[in-house]
Amino acid sequence: MYEDIRSNKIKTGFIVSIFIVVITLIIYYICMAFDLGIVSIIIALIFSIGTAFASYYNSDKIVLAMSKARPATHEENQKLVNILDALVISSGIGTTPKLYVVEDMQPNAFATGRDPQHSVICVTTGLLEKLDYYELEGVIRA
Repeated sequence: MYEDIRSNKIKTGFIVSIFIVVITLIIYYICMAFDLGIVSIIIALIFSIGTAFASYYNSDKIVLAMSKARPATHEENQKLVNILDALVISSGIGTTPKLYVVEDMQPNAFATGRDPQHSVICVTTGLLEKLDYYELEGVIRA
């Protein structure tokens, strides 16, 4: 498991580096089109590094806003909340992921967040309607 975590961190670092290089080049050429001279590369680097950090630290909020997810409540989604609580207790993890629901008839689920303290699990209403308790538990566990 720790090898997978290390591998994922290396891959993420590589992807973020490529993102910074590509955005830097795009902004650099735009700035050169406006004939800003040597200042172009500085503007491009600041913009690309700023957007990379902003997207890294706000990735969970961005994904939840794009999918129009709402927080799961104990009253509306009792089965889902109970499953997550049981899995958190049985696995012994320190923090409980935030739980969200997306109004969509397609059965789907995803997890996002940069670390355990900012983790989010999101499921669609279609998944909640189509799966029974144990099937939903299997999806959340994975």
